[in-house]
Amino acid sequence: MKINRLLGIVVYLLNREVVSARTLAEKFEVSRRTIQRDMESIGLAGIPIGSIQGVNGGYYILDSFKMNRQLLQPEDYKYIVAALRGLVSGYNSRRAEETVEKMLSLSPEGNEAVQPLQLDLEVLREGSGTVQYIEVIEEAIRQKCTVQFQYTNARQTVSIRSVEPLLLSYKWYAWYLFAYCRDRRDYRLFRLSRIREIQNTGVVFSQDHGNIAHLLAAHQDSRPNITVKLACPADRRVQLEEAFPKARLLEEQCGELVMEFTVPEDESGWFATLLLLGGQCTVLEPESLRLRLQSHARMIVQKYEGNDDRQLSGLPVYNGDIHTIRRT
Repeated sequence: MKINRLLGIVVYLLNREVVSARTLAEKFEVSRRTIQRDMESIGLAGIPIGSIQGVNGGYYILDSFKMNRQLLQPEDYKYIVAALRGLVSGYNSRRAEETVEKMLSLSPEGNEAVQPLQLDLEVLREGSGTVQYIEVIEEAIRQKCTVQFQYTNARQTVSIRSVEPLLLSYKWYAWYLFAYCRDRRDYRLFRLSRIREIQNTGVVFSQDHGNIAHLLAAHQDSRPNITVKLACPADRRVQLEEAFPKARLLEEQCGELVMEFTVPEDESGWFATLLLLGGQCTVLEPESLRLRLQSHARMIVQKYEGNDDRQLSGLPVYNGDIHTIRRT
């Protein structure tokens, strides 16, 4: 409906400085001409719209305009509260809990509102160490002070880093710190589970970093990737897609699947999964990965060679399912 699109455009503009007609057209899936007419409609409704000509031009809403709480419907509050409660479930923050209470007080239905969904983000709690590190980092970000810590990278190289923390982010199923590394003189992503002995140094930032969201977008994951192609029985498809959500199906015939996915080369989680699936799936490419799997398999066999049945009695036995083991 047009009214929903107009409201969406207003909210979108309120959250940004200047937005081009092309960006708005792509965002709301209409033509540029329609966007121009929408701007006229928004202006007639009393919302002050400005425009800038030129390559970097576009539309904007004057700073003097303030959004009225009546623009939010009861359903909007429900989704906002659900999102905030999800954050609280996986993240220790008194401020976030207070924000939930504030949103409930603004909601027409208050605590009596029936939530349409629930987000349980308990998985975000990676351990007591990570929770403590988050608190230290958050305070340093507010104070604009550097932090220092011991860091172990994916190659198991240990170093001491002094960084200017800018943003905490949960991605790739783990917490990361986006920061300006004083040692490398560049922006870096640090995985919190690899951080030890963190401390707020009290030393203020060396520079103003500007728009953090733009910096993060410009410094996305730069780790070297590897593309894996493997064959597996058709009845293992769900299991494989669960382990590798972005896997692409290339072929399917005679009860056999050929799938492909791309993963960070230095990470160990996906490699461990392939070792676990070794009896069911066959890596087709790259050859270097096939050799790496063979080498690890030999080391495992050599480690346990010579153990008799009495030594192995009572140990878990793998039966081909990632989630199920049985005992002898």
